Amino acid sequence: MSYRTSKGWKATTLGVLLSLVLVACAPAAAPSTGAAADAGSAPAADSGAEINVWVDATRLPAVERFQELHPEVADLIRISTVDRGEFPAKVLLFNNSGSGWPDVVFAEPSIVARVADEVHAFPADLNEWVDPEIINGFAEGSLAPCTFEGKLYCLRNDLAQMILYYNVPLMEEFGYEVPTTWEEYEELGMTLAEEHPGYVIGTFGDLAGLRTYFWPSECPVNEELSSTQIRINLEHPNCIRMAQMLDRLIEAGAIATLPPFDPAYVDLVKAGNLLMMPAASWYGQYVFGGQPDSTYYQTSEGQLGVAPIPKWNDQETRWTGAQGGSAWTMSRHTANPELASQLIVWLTTSEEYQGKMGPTFPAYLPAAEIWSETISTNALYAFDPFPVMKDAAGLIDSKWREGKFDYGEPFGTTVVETLLSGGTIEEALPIYQDALVSLAEAEGYEVTTEGP
Repeated sequence: MSYRTSKGWKATTLGVLLSLVLVACAPAAAPSTGAAADAGSAPAADSGAEINVWVDATRLPAVERFQELHPEVADLIRISTVDRGEFPAKVLLFNNSGSGWPDVVFAEPSIVARVADEVHAFPADLNEWVDPEIINGFAEGSLAPCTFEGKLYCLRNDLAQMILYYNVPLMEEFGYEVPTTWEEYEELGMTLAEEHPGYVIGTFGDLAGLRTYFWPSECPVNEELSSTQIRINLEHPNCIRMAQMLDRLIEAGAIATLPPFDPAYVDLVKAGNLLMMPAASWYGQYVFGGQPDSTYYQTSEGQLGVAPIPKWNDQETRWTGAQGGSAWTMSRHTANPELASQLIVWLTTSEEYQGKMGPTFPAYLPAAEIWSETISTNALYAFDPFPVMKDAAGLIDSKWREGKFDYGEPFGTTVVETLLSGGTIEEALPIYQDALVSLAEAEGYEVTTEGP
């Protein structure tokens, strides 16, 4: 298997690559203050140094497969299964002690953003180590959540672009057309509630609801304008119209108020009462295609259809949101950036892993084309879903940025709690706004509401 390194060299084995000592190319240390002041500079590159890779159980086989393909470096790779939610706190501990940092970490871009600030100062700039041709192969906008002031701090493993799932036989039985706009989506929901009470077209009960509906509506929840300025304006018309639509559909009973994995919602779906549902691309195999002994939806073969996420009539672009889509990041402290970066490139672009073993839509489009051969023959779907997924992969609105604070927890304590206590989503938005502003300002952002 041949490789092309970030400097354009080609070799037939990774062992040849690792014989090149790239001291002059080692990434410079990121500026640091506070706890990161003790973190130290990046060490001189050492092609014989071990790397510690932090993964979850799902990605463990991929790293092990890389070791199998490259026995000459297998002993240099140590794998740890780690709860990535603890990653930011652990980085601070390592910074204080001056050692212990992992070399490669699998984590959501939102977590990478939290360790990319001046206090944590963890990730290396992958622009120094990855061929630009490889970078250009990722879906349009997919690397935006990994990019900070021109520095590329992660490569996306997969995407979780939103699409519209629907029950093909049920749509035909009821005589309905698949909506292409949010206006049509609401009209269909209202008709469904009147003609077939008990059936739903989605749910809104946790953070997935924010990403499913408000992200494609271009609601400025967290538009990072620069490293120091962020736009938060939940009173924007793009937010209000979505909130009002959801409130009307919830009141009519056409949208449930449950998390998508809540047992009550799962039972509703298993009972055949879900007509359609906007959700992430990975819901197909993982959720709708749950095995008989799983807790998921267990959709019948040939039942599932997919369509683009709706847009508003006056929207120029059909934007979509995302629920998930993790990435691989490299430590600026690694002593073996050549091996660490080559591992990351293989994990994100390999036809063998991403194209054939990967369980979700690859962010690297050449691998996604290989992956399409698997999903296109999945008996779950009424037709090949890949074209819709591929189109949506390039329409994840990059204005929505994860930022350096957790916007999910306050969404639950403000919007979801208000909704479950009998209030409306619209009236909860100002409360959520205040919570977000406080978090953003605590992270040093200047918050503005100004913008189109």
